Amino acid sequence: MREKKYIITIGSANIDVAGCSYSSLNYADSNPGKIKFTPGGVGRNIAHNLALLGKHSWLMTAVGDDFYGKSLLVQTNQSGVLVDNCLVVSGENTSSYLSLLDNTGEMLVAINDMSITDHISAAFLSQHVDFIRGATVIVVDCNISEDTLAWILDNVGEVPVFVDPVSAWKCIKIRDRLAQIHTLKPNRLEAETLSGIVLSGRDDVEKVADWFHARGLYRLVLSMGGDGVYYSEMHGVRGWSLPIKTHVVNVTGAGDAMMAGLAFCQIEGMSFIDSVRFAQGCSSMALASEYTNNPELSVANVKTLVEKIECLN
Repeated sequence: MREKKYIITIGSANIDVAGCSYSSLNYADSNPGKIKFTPGGVGRNIAHNLALLGKHSWLMTAVGDDFYGKSLLVQTNQSGVLVDNCLVVSGENTSSYLSLLDNTGEMLVAINDMSITDHISAAFLSQHVDFIRGATVIVVDCNISEDTLAWILDNVGEVPVFVDPVSAWKCIKIRDRLAQIHTLKPNRLEAETLSGIVLSGRDDVEKVADWFHARGLYRLVLSMGGDGVYYSEMHGVRGWSLPIKTHVVNVTGAGDAMMAGLAFCQIEGMSFIDSVRFAQGCSSMALASEYTNNPELSVANVKTLVEKIECLN
Protein backbone atom coordinates (compact mmCIF):
# COMPACT_ATOMS: atom_id res chain seq x y z
CA MET A 1 0.00 0.00 0.00
CA ARG A 2 1.25 3.46 -0.90
CA GLU A 3 1.58 6.02 1.86
CA LYS A 4 -1.24 8.55 1.52
CA LYS A 5 1.09 11.52 1.09
CA TYR A 6 3.88 11.23 -1.45
CA ILE A 7 5.91 13.58 -3.61
CA ILE A 8 6.80 12.92 -7.23
CA THR A 9 9.81 14.58 -8.80
CA ILE A 10 9.85 14.56 -12.60
CA GLY A 11 13.12 15.55 -14.21
CA SER A 12 16.69 14.77 -15.04
CA ALA A 13 18.98 12.13 -13.59
CA ASN A 14 22.56 11.64 -14.65
CA ILE A 15 25.93 10.25 -13.73
CA ASP A 16 28.58 12.89 -13.07
CA VAL A 17 32.05 11.76 -14.11
CA ALA A 18 34.79 14.11 -12.94
CA GLY A 19 38.49 13.63 -13.62
CA CYS A 20 40.92 15.68 -11.54
CA SER A 21 44.62 15.73 -12.42
CA TYR A 22 47.20 15.46 -9.64
CA SER A 23 49.46 18.00 -11.40
CA SER A 24 49.40 20.43 -14.32
CA LEU A 25 47.69 18.85 -17.29
CA ASN A 26 49.64 17.62 -20.26
CA TYR A 27 47.30 17.78 -23.23
CA ALA A 28 47.20 14.92 -25.74
CA ASP A 29 48.65 12.64 -23.06
CA SER A 30 47.55 10.45 -20.16
CA ASN A 31 47.54 12.29 -16.82
CA PRO A 32 47.62 10.63 -13.39
CA GLY A 33 44.68 11.73 -11.27
CA LYS A 34 41.43 10.76 -9.60
CA ILE A 35 38.14 9.96 -11.36
CA LYS A 36 34.87 10.16 -9.43
CA PHE A 37 31.50 8.75 -10.47
CA THR A 38 28.55 10.27 -8.61
CA PRO A 39 24.78 10.29 -9.15
CA GLY A 40 23.41 13.70 -10.13
CA GLY A 41 20.75 15.54 -12.08
CA VAL A 42 18.42 18.25 -10.76
CA GLY A 43 15.34 16.06 -10.45
CA ARG A 44 17.25 13.14 -8.94
CA ASN A 45 19.00 15.41 -6.43
CA ILE A 46 15.69 16.93 -5.31
CA ALA A 47 14.11 13.49 -4.89
CA HIS A 48 17.15 12.33 -2.89
CA ASN A 49 16.93 15.35 -0.57
CA LEU A 50 13.22 14.73 -0.02
CA ALA A 51 14.00 11.15 1.01
CA LEU A 52 16.64 12.44 3.44
CA LEU A 53 13.94 14.69 4.91
CA GLY A 54 11.84 11.59 5.55
CA LYS A 55 9.26 11.97 2.80
CA HIS A 56 7.80 9.26 0.57
CA SER A 57 9.78 10.40 -2.48
CA TRP A 58 9.25 9.07 -6.00
CA LEU A 59 11.42 9.89 -9.01
CA MET A 60 10.19 9.75 -12.60
CA THR A 61 13.02 10.01 -15.08
CA ALA A 62 14.58 8.12 -17.99
CA VAL A 63 17.83 6.15 -18.01
CA GLY A 64 19.50 3.89 -20.54
CA ASP A 65 19.83 0.13 -20.23
CA ASP A 66 23.58 0.60 -19.77
CA PHE A 67 25.94 0.33 -16.80
CA TYR A 68 25.38 3.97 -15.81
CA GLY A 69 21.61 3.57 -15.88
CA LYS A 70 21.59 0.47 -13.72
CA SER A 71 24.04 2.04 -11.29
CA LEU A 72 22.03 5.27 -11.12
CA LEU A 73 18.78 3.49 -10.28
CA VAL A 74 20.42 1.27 -7.66
CA GLN A 75 22.21 4.16 -5.92
CA THR A 76 19.14 6.40 -6.03
CA ASN A 77 16.95 3.64 -4.60
CA GLN A 78 19.51 2.96 -1.86
CA SER A 79 19.21 6.63 -0.89
CA GLY A 80 15.53 6.05 -0.10
CA VAL A 81 13.98 7.23 -3.37
CA LEU A 82 11.38 5.02 -5.06
CA VAL A 83 12.36 4.44 -8.69
CA ASP A 84 9.82 1.82 -9.81
CA ASN A 85 8.17 4.25 -12.26
CA CYS A 86 11.37 5.34 -13.98
CA LEU A 87 11.70 4.60 -17.69
CA VAL A 88 14.55 2.40 -18.93
CA VAL A 89 15.23 3.09 -22.60
CA SER A 90 16.86 0.35 -24.63
CA GLY A 91 19.79 1.39 -26.81
CA GLU A 92 20.12 4.88 -25.30
CA ASN A 93 22.94 6.34 -23.22
CA THR A 94 22.10 7.33 -19.68
CA SER A 95 22.41 11.07 -19.20
CA SER A 96 25.96 11.87 -18.14
CA TYR A 97 28.15 14.86 -17.44
CA LEU A 98 31.88 14.47 -18.04
CA SER A 99 34.20 17.14 -16.65
CA LEU A 100 37.96 17.57 -16.59
CA LEU A 101 39.56 19.53 -13.75
CA ASP A 102 43.11 20.69 -13.26
CA ASN A 103 45.14 20.22 -10.09
CA THR A 104 43.64 23.40 -8.58
CA GLY A 105 40.11 22.04 -8.96
CA GLU A 106 39.20 24.39 -11.79
CA MET A 107 37.00 22.87 -14.48
CA LEU A 108 38.72 23.15 -17.88
CA VAL A 109 36.21 21.48 -20.14
CA ALA A 110 33.03 19.41 -19.90
CA ILE A 111 30.68 17.46 -22.13
CA ASN A 112 27.07 16.72 -21.28
CA ASP A 113 25.00 14.02 -22.94
CA MET A 114 21.37 14.60 -21.92
CA SER A 115 19.47 13.60 -25.03
CA ILE A 116 17.71 10.78 -23.18
CA THR A 117 15.64 13.37 -21.27
CA ASP A 118 13.53 13.66 -24.46
CA HIS A 119 12.12 10.25 -23.50
CA ILE A 120 10.52 11.80 -20.40
CA SER A 121 7.56 12.50 -22.65
CA ALA A 122 3.84 13.10 -22.34
CA ALA A 123 3.28 9.62 -23.78
CA PHE A 124 5.39 8.08 -21.00
CA LEU A 125 3.81 10.13 -18.20
CA SER A 126 0.26 9.55 -19.45
CA GLN A 127 0.74 5.85 -18.62
CA HIS A 128 0.99 6.91 -14.96
CA VAL A 129 -1.59 9.70 -14.90
CA ASP A 130 -3.57 8.34 -11.92
CA PHE A 131 -0.38 7.90 -9.90
CA ILE A 132 0.71 11.46 -10.77
CA ARG A 133 -2.67 12.93 -9.82
CA GLY A 134 -2.50 11.09 -6.50
CA ALA A 135 0.61 12.96 -5.36
CA THR A 136 0.48 15.60 -2.64
CA VAL A 137 3.13 17.71 -4.42
CA ILE A 138 4.79 17.44 -7.82
CA VAL A 139 8.24 18.90 -8.45
CA VAL A 140 9.50 19.34 -12.00
CA ASP A 141 12.71 20.68 -13.46
CA CYS A 142 13.06 22.49 -16.75
CA ASN A 143 15.48 19.96 -18.19
CA ILE A 144 12.44 18.17 -19.60
CA SER A 145 10.86 19.33 -22.83
CA GLU A 146 8.37 22.16 -23.17
CA ASP A 147 5.71 19.75 -24.43
CA THR A 148 6.20 17.50 -21.39
CA LEU A 149 6.06 20.44 -19.01
CA ALA A 150 2.81 21.55 -20.67
CA TRP A 151 1.31 18.06 -20.33
CA ILE A 152 2.17 17.95 -16.62
CA LEU A 153 0.65 21.37 -15.94
CA ASP A 154 -2.49 20.49 -17.93
CA ASN A 155 -3.05 17.07 -16.38
CA VAL A 156 -2.18 17.14 -12.67
CA GLY A 157 -5.57 18.34 -11.54
CA GLU A 158 -5.41 20.15 -8.20
CA VAL A 159 -1.92 18.94 -7.24
CA PRO A 160 0.42 21.90 -6.57
CA VAL A 161 3.36 21.99 -8.99
CA PHE A 162 6.75 23.33 -7.88
CA VAL A 163 9.11 24.26 -10.72
CA ASP A 164 12.89 24.52 -10.69
CA PRO A 165 13.91 26.70 -13.68
CA VAL A 166 17.40 25.04 -13.89
CA SER A 167 18.92 27.82 -16.03
CA ALA A 168 18.13 31.09 -17.80
CA TRP A 169 18.19 29.25 -21.12
CA LYS A 170 15.80 26.48 -20.07
CA CYS A 171 13.35 28.44 -17.93
CA ILE A 172 11.70 30.15 -20.92
CA LYS A 173 9.74 26.92 -21.45
CA ILE A 174 7.35 27.89 -18.63
CA ARG A 175 7.03 31.62 -19.39
CA ASP A 176 3.47 31.27 -20.71
CA ARG A 177 2.44 28.74 -18.04
CA LEU A 178 3.04 30.69 -14.84
CA ALA A 179 -0.64 30.67 -13.85
CA GLN A 180 -0.48 26.86 -13.55
CA ILE A 181 2.53 26.88 -11.21
CA HIS A 182 2.22 26.94 -7.43
CA THR A 183 5.84 27.78 -6.55
CA LEU A 184 8.68 28.96 -8.77
CA LYS A 185 12.26 29.20 -7.45
CA PRO A 186 14.34 31.30 -9.85
CA ASN A 187 17.67 33.00 -9.25
CA ARG A 188 18.31 36.59 -10.31
CA LEU A 189 19.25 35.77 -13.92
CA GLU A 190 16.33 33.38 -14.43
CA ALA A 191 13.87 35.95 -13.05
CA GLU A 192 15.31 38.61 -15.37
CA THR A 193 15.06 36.28 -18.35
CA LEU A 194 11.44 35.40 -17.66
CA SER A 195 10.22 38.89 -16.78
CA GLY A 196 12.41 41.00 -19.03
CA ILE A 197 13.00 43.30 -16.03
CA VAL A 198 16.58 44.03 -14.97
CA LEU A 199 17.22 43.18 -11.33
CA SER A 200 19.92 45.70 -10.56
CA GLY A 201 19.27 45.53 -6.82
CA ARG A 202 16.80 45.10 -3.98
CA ASP A 203 14.66 47.99 -5.18
CA ASP A 204 13.61 46.09 -8.31
CA VAL A 205 12.33 42.89 -6.72
CA GLU A 206 8.80 44.04 -5.93
CA LYS A 207 8.30 45.08 -9.54
CA VAL A 208 9.52 41.67 -10.69
CA ALA A 209 7.28 39.89 -8.17
CA ASP A 210 4.29 41.92 -9.37
CA TRP A 211 5.09 40.87 -12.95
CA PHE A 212 4.99 37.18 -11.99
CA HIS A 213 1.79 37.48 -9.97
CA ALA A 214 0.07 39.45 -12.75
CA ARG A 215 0.63 36.38 -14.92
CA GLY A 216 -0.89 34.06 -12.33
CA LEU A 217 2.08 32.68 -10.38
CA TYR A 218 1.01 31.89 -6.81
CA ARG A 219 4.36 31.86 -5.00
CA LEU A 220 7.73 33.29 -5.98
CA VAL A 221 10.91 32.36 -4.10
CA LEU A 222 13.64 34.52 -5.64
CA SER A 223 17.26 33.80 -4.72
CA MET A 224 19.23 37.05 -4.73
CA GLY A 225 22.65 35.79 -3.69
CA GLY A 226 24.22 37.81 -0.90
CA ASP A 227 21.01 39.82 -0.44
CA GLY A 228 19.14 36.69 0.62
CA VAL A 229 15.78 35.44 -0.63
CA TYR A 230 12.77 37.53 -1.61
CA TYR A 231 9.51 35.64 -1.14
CA SER A 232 6.14 36.77 -2.44
CA GLU A 233 2.69 35.22 -2.47
CA MET A 234 -0.15 36.39 -4.68
CA HIS A 235 -2.48 38.53 -2.50
CA GLY A 236 -0.44 37.41 0.50
CA VAL A 237 2.79 37.91 2.40
CA ARG A 238 6.02 39.12 0.87
CA GLY A 239 9.39 40.16 2.19
CA TRP A 240 13.08 39.39 2.58
CA SER A 241 14.70 36.45 4.31
CA LEU A 242 18.34 37.13 5.18
CA PRO A 243 21.00 34.74 3.89
CA ILE A 244 22.36 32.08 6.23
CA LYS A 245 26.10 32.55 6.68
CA THR A 246 27.75 29.35 5.53
CA HIS A 247 31.29 28.09 5.06
CA VAL A 248 30.94 27.02 1.44
CA VAL A 249 32.57 23.72 0.54
CA ASN A 250 30.63 22.84 -2.62
CA VAL A 251 28.03 24.92 -4.48
CA THR A 252 26.64 21.99 -6.49
CA GLY A 253 23.20 20.93 -5.33
CA ALA A 254 22.38 23.92 -3.10
CA GLY A 255 19.41 24.98 -5.24
CA ASP A 256 18.17 21.39 -5.41
CA ALA A 257 18.22 21.18 -1.61
CA MET A 258 16.30 24.45 -1.35
CA MET A 259 13.58 23.19 -3.70
CA ALA A 260 13.29 19.97 -1.71
CA GLY A 261 12.88 22.04 1.45
CA LEU A 262 10.06 24.09 -0.07
CA ALA A 263 8.21 20.96 -1.25
CA PHE A 264 8.69 19.31 2.15
CA CYS A 265 7.17 22.31 3.92
CA GLN A 266 4.15 22.28 1.60
CA ILE A 267 3.28 18.78 2.76
CA GLU A 268 3.89 19.79 6.38
CA GLY A 269 1.52 22.75 6.05
CA MET A 270 4.13 25.25 7.23
CA SER A 271 3.71 28.99 6.73
CA PHE A 272 5.35 30.57 3.70
CA ILE A 273 8.07 32.42 5.65
CA ASP A 274 8.85 29.35 7.76
CA SER A 275 9.05 27.32 4.55
CA VAL A 276 11.53 29.76 3.05
CA ARG A 277 13.73 29.73 6.17
CA PHE A 278 13.64 25.92 6.32
CA ALA A 279 14.53 25.73 2.60
CA GLN A 280 17.43 28.11 3.16
CA GLY A 281 18.62 25.82 5.93
CA CYS A 282 18.55 22.87 3.53
CA SER A 283 20.55 24.90 1.01
CA SER A 284 23.08 25.90 3.65
CA MET A 285 23.64 22.28 4.61
CA ALA A 286 24.24 21.39 0.95
CA LEU A 287 26.75 24.24 0.59
CA ALA A 288 28.64 23.06 3.68
CA SER A 289 29.05 19.49 2.39
CA GLU A 290 31.52 17.99 -0.06
CA TYR A 291 28.64 15.89 -1.40
CA THR A 292 25.90 17.10 -3.73
CA ASN A 293 23.38 15.56 -1.31
CA ASN A 294 24.53 16.12 2.26
CA PRO A 295 24.04 12.78 4.06
CA GLU A 296 23.50 14.73 7.29
CA LEU A 297 20.41 16.46 5.91
CA SER A 298 17.45 15.82 8.20
CA VAL A 299 14.48 17.74 9.56
CA ALA A 300 16.05 17.89 13.00
CA ASN A 301 19.41 19.15 11.73
CA VAL A 302 17.84 21.81 9.52
CA LYS A 303 15.59 23.06 12.32
CA THR A 304 18.55 23.22 14.71
CA LEU A 305 20.54 25.22 12.16
CA VAL A 306 17.70 27.67 11.47
CA GLU A 307 16.94 28.15 15.17
CA LYS A 308 20.61 28.80 15.89
CA ILE A 309 20.81 31.45 13.16
CA GLU A 310 17.61 33.13 14.37
CA CYS A 311 18.98 33.30 17.90
CA LEU A 312 22.15 34.97 16.60
CA ASN A 313 20.07 37.50 14.66
